[in-house]
Amino acid sequence: MSVIENVDRRWTPTVEQLCYTGIAILAIISRLWALGDRALHHDETLHAAYSWFLYSGRGYMHDPLLHGPLLYFLGALFFFLFGDNDTTARLSAALASIALTLSPILLRPVIGRRAALMASLYLLISPVALYVGRFFRHDIFSVVCEILVFVAIVRYAADPRPRWLYLGTTALALMLTNQETTYLYILIFAFPLAILFCWQVYRPGIAIIAGLGIGLALLIFVLPGTAVVDGAHHAKRDANGLIEVAQPGPIFGWPPLETEDNGYALLVRNRADTDGDRTVWENAVRYLADIGRFINHPAIISAILLVTIGLGMFIWLIWFRCDAAGITPWDYAIGRGEPAARLLLSLGTDRRWQGALIIFATIYTLFFTAMFTNVLGLISGVAGSLLYWLAQHNVQRGSQPAHYYAVILATYEPLLWLGMIIGLPLVIQAVRQRRPEAFAVGLIAWWAIASFAIYSWAGEKMPWLTIHMTLPFTLLLAWGVSRLLELAQQQVMYWQQLWAESAVPASAEDNAVTGHTAQSGAGDLPAQNTTNQRWLDDNQAGFLGLPAGSLVGFGLLFGLIICLGFLLLSITIAAGPTSPIQPWMALLFTLTLLLLLVIGSWLRWGWIVTATLTTICLILAVGLYTVRGSIRLAYQTGDVAREMMVYTQTSPDVMRVVRRLEEAAMRRAGGTRLPLMYDNETVWLWYLRDWPGAIYVPGGRLNGPPPAEVQAVLILQENLDRYPENRTYLQGFVLQRYPLRWWFPEDQVYRISRFNGGSLLERLFRNPFDYETTAQLWRYLMFRQPPAGLGSTDFVIAVRPELARQIGIGLGGTLHMDNSR
Repeated sequence: MSVIENVDRRWTPTVEQLCYTGIAILAIISRLWALGDRALHHDETLHAAYSWFLYSGRGYMHDPLLHGPLLYFLGALFFFLFGDNDTTARLSAALASIALTLSPILLRPVIGRRAALMASLYLLISPVALYVGRFFRHDIFSVVCEILVFVAIVRYAADPRPRWLYLGTTALALMLTNQETTYLYILIFAFPLAILFCWQVYRPGIAIIAGLGIGLALLIFVLPGTAVVDGAHHAKRDANGLIEVAQPGPIFGWPPLETEDNGYALLVRNRADTDGDRTVWENAVRYLADIGRFINHPAIISAILLVTIGLGMFIWLIWFRCDAAGITPWDYAIGRGEPAARLLLSLGTDRRWQGALIIFATIYTLFFTAMFTNVLGLISGVAGSLLYWLAQHNVQRGSQPAHYYAVILATYEPLLWLGMIIGLPLVIQAVRQRRPEAFAVGLIAWWAIASFAIYSWAGEKMPWLTIHMTLPFTLLLAWGVSRLLELAQQQVMYWQQLWAESAVPASAEDNAVTGHTAQSGAGDLPAQNTTNQRWLDDNQAGFLGLPAGSLVGFGLLFGLIICLGFLLLSITIAAGPTSPIQPWMALLFTLTLLLLLVIGSWLRWGWIVTATLTTICLILAVGLYTVRGSIRLAYQTGDVAREMMVYTQTSPDVMRVVRRLEEAAMRRAGGTRLPLMYDNETVWLWYLRDWPGAIYVPGGRLNGPPPAEVQAVLILQENLDRYPENRTYLQGFVLQRYPLRWWFPEDQVYRISRFNGGSLLERLFRNPFDYETTAQLWRYLMFRQPPAGLGSTDFVIAVRPELARQIGIGLGGTLHMDNSR
């Protein structure tokens, strides 16, 4: 090979590869930067503590209350590799977040290179993805598995290679061992895939599938009765242990399900192998008997019979029922070469389905049994999880309204709503035109709509669950914008073709008709309208394939209008309610200018190009707001509950107090051996894990004055108030109160009719022109200033007087040298 040939064969990175490299670098920086600076959230401290228990040899038992085992094994692994601290606790989540940011690469062949790149870019800046991606919870790992399963589905449909089947199986198994949202994910995708299969193989089967779905929903959520429950949703029971009925079920008068009782859910969520000093087999029998109490209900028995009969009929009608010619619907589908039939048939090639089943079973068994140290995890992995979380639907932990996720997405991810507006019509068009990507984008659109609907319906609504909706919305936004840009480019190419055709010289036939003889150098063009020539000339392709100069001109005017609107809104809100120009007037003026710009663009370039230009400019403008929100949420106020995404967050004072105690211990004893006492608050499980001198106070009730060697006592304010003797025992200590966990003022911002005057959201819909309402909304969206103070539950640190000055005061606190607080 010559030197010239060798030079020619050298790899040169493409623009796309350079873009992904840049996104990867920024993802690494943004996910790892100051990872341990924020105080661990209440849930994070539990997850970190149980990971540390596993790492330190104390074992693990699956508990659906704290979700699946995958998170804890990852946490223990990273503690083993890098030590145990706040940073390494979040490190596995951060790495998963980096992987999520780059995961759209796998979708390039099905949604297009440009769409995949835009999806990665948006996941990089998404406030929800960034915040949850730096959060030691299960959701970031589940979402990574979700996109891998989706990749496996669409890639296997396009190219049925075993690797996609095994990738999907592995990701699904890991998802199941991580979080119970897996059941919702399976439900979301099983429905359209089953409908598509029936449409191609046996269309009457659609009625069977729909009937099964409706029947199961009625049997589980409608037909059972309701129970008499207390505030914690524990059901009252009679002398025979039966649930007292508040209202019998409709039609049949059935009693409530056992899962109406949260106490039953807590009973069956898991079981230790050695519970009650019994053998594992005895405990397995007792566990199955307790689960049988739920199954032995008319609604559940009916549901089992319905599924058995329905699926049996479905299988018989497709694979065994023959027509007069002795041919089954399945045979006809194979003969027609239906894609769904061929894909199902491919699962039997080389025993692929058996390999996938072995992979799934192996992962499930290893994790749920904690490497065979808790065999009953085989039962709790499915039965315990389903029963516990079915009960939590009625408990409705968080007590959030149905519009909760709509508010969060509008606040943090407004671009995703734009993606829905743009993407859905284009998806419908792609499906109707049977475009190559129709299957993939159709599933994405369904995924986005179904996930938003099902999470909004589910009883438990938490801010971190928003990421399960953010992912499909992001894919829909990216593909929708890419497709819109493609349509605009096709329009410009059409204009270019018109220009090229108008520039063709007159033909010899035309000359013959007119009686002219072609002369050298004549190059005559047909008679043309000068205005049309100039119009076509002005619409030559420029940047991004749009008309030359259109994006710059439109973008500059769009940007000036947005800046003017921002300035007017800021001035009118700062001027107060007496300003002659009200905020709504400034907003209306801005929207009017934007409308005039769009109309002018439409008259010049047509609606497709105008829609594309408007979308690009909106993305750039709102993208700045999105980036600002990401930075503020992840790095500035991530542990301050002025953010809706921050939910019962541990206050910065907790970490600061612990660090000051560590410094005092280093000065006095050369390590974390400062004797102290702490109560039943779970956050101390993590932050005091390395304190051999720490003494646990069960229930938070002191039995007497702390021993003379104890230098500090950490106790909840509620325990100090509940047991007045605690304050007496702490005579001689300096007491300081700090916020332990605080939360966002939900009632005053977006809940409905929870206090006099209504929430900000209520007032906005009731009177959108009210100055104070508009000003409060503006201050929150721009500066995260909520219209009310933060709620909190507090703790007290009691220290010997000589340590008081070293500990200092908390946020907004004062140091009292007496015991009056």
